[in-house]
Amino acid sequence: MTQTAVPAAPPAVDPRDLRMPVWVVVWLTVSAVIQTYDACYVLLGPLSHAGGPLAGFWPGHVFYSTFDHRYGQFDAFGSAQSWANLVEVVFIVWALFHTRKWSGVVVGLIVTVATFWKTVIYFLVEASSGLEMTRQSLERGDLVGFLMVAVLPNLFWIVFPLAVVIVLGRQVYRVGRAAGIAVPPAARDAA
Repeated sequence: MTQTAVPAAPPAVDPRDLRMPVWVVVWLTVSAVIQTYDACYVLLGPLSHAGGPLAGFWPGHVFYSTFDHRYGQFDAFGSAQSWANLVEVVFIVWALFHTRKWSGVVVGLIVTVATFWKTVIYFLVEASSGLEMTRQSLERGDLVGFLMVAVLPNLFWIVFPLAVVIVLGRQVYRVGRAAGIAVPPAARDAA
């Protein structure tokens, strides 16, 4: 009599992995509002820029533009990033309407990866240009202003999306594993 090995049943899906954590919902909501507000400032320039009739709606941006000239003048990369913000907001809103569904988790992960990399690319473009748009604050000797206004707030757009990517990525991994989807060894070791 031969015995056949019975394959182990995949682990059950934890229902919490099929919906977004509350803090991720809060982050995506805040992100959608800020990205929309930011994109409108850039895309409505020069009306929204310093001296423009709409500048009063964006006092923080007008101040920020004294440190990052990409925000104070037309810049093709800044404009493209703003259009990308608006596309991201459409997907964020869709994900927010589906926070209790698996599809919302997946779309939330994808759009947050886009937000993360878009910000990294923003920093890389600035660094690769020799700080073309932010150098003037350093040249006037305002290192603290440069760090506190041009660098620190933008780091939030790397740190928070990275945290969301890790959390939602782990959820996707666990659900995939429970569904019996083959996971490459490198991904298995990372989770």
